[in-house]
Amino acid sequence: MLPAGGVPHGYVVSVASSALGGSGATRLLLALMSAQPEAWIAVVGMPDFGALAAAEMGVDLSRLGLIPDPGPDPLQVISALADGVDVIAAVSPVEGAVGRAVIRSMGLPPARQRVLTGRLRQGGAVLLVAGRWPGADLVFTVREVRWSGIGQGYGRLRDRELDVRVAGRRAGAALGATVTLRLRAGRNSVMVEAPETAAPPLAIPPQTIAQTGVD
Repeated sequence: MLPAGGVPHGYVVSVASSALGGSGATRLLLALMSAQPEAWIAVVGMPDFGALAAAEMGVDLSRLGLIPDPGPDPLQVISALADGVDVIAAVSPVEGAVGRAVIRSMGLPPARQRVLTGRLRQGGAVLLVAGRWPGADLVFTVREVRWSGIGQGYGRLRDRELDVRVAGRRAGAALGATVTLRLRAGRNSVMVEAPETAAPPLAIPPQTIAQTGVD
């Protein structure tokens, strides 16, 4: 899923969902936030951010800062944070009510994007964007979500599988690939892992075995 084995410093990563109701994107964003256990993280423009869900995904809340209302210019806030934190999670400035107000007032010109990208690379921060970001280095789109745990009509929702499409201008050989991630529920945490990919053993009819001399 990550062409370089992780998210390189200075990258802008867009996380979105084409699944029904936008499902899965928030969990994927939290999983990326927790990828660096020692990282200092800032969350910008997400007043409904779930701290408990973040902790379950492995985010260290003692290293987490929340800025639910960044004011009329969230890009300026993100730019300032790039000098002091490792990971910045923010709502896309081109989506939502706040984003539309920003676009109407100042737009999202390429010059501002280049300045912000330069600040990210200089400070070594990663920007995780909930939604679209023009020219993002990596774009992860959740395309389908499956749940398990209900059984034969009863039980509890436990594990969830996400089919994630990889794109972006720095996706490299992973461009266009679809990766499946499993979010496995534990007692107090959620683990991210790859589902079993081993092919089932080949079933050989008995008559074939006899003919080939396989024992």
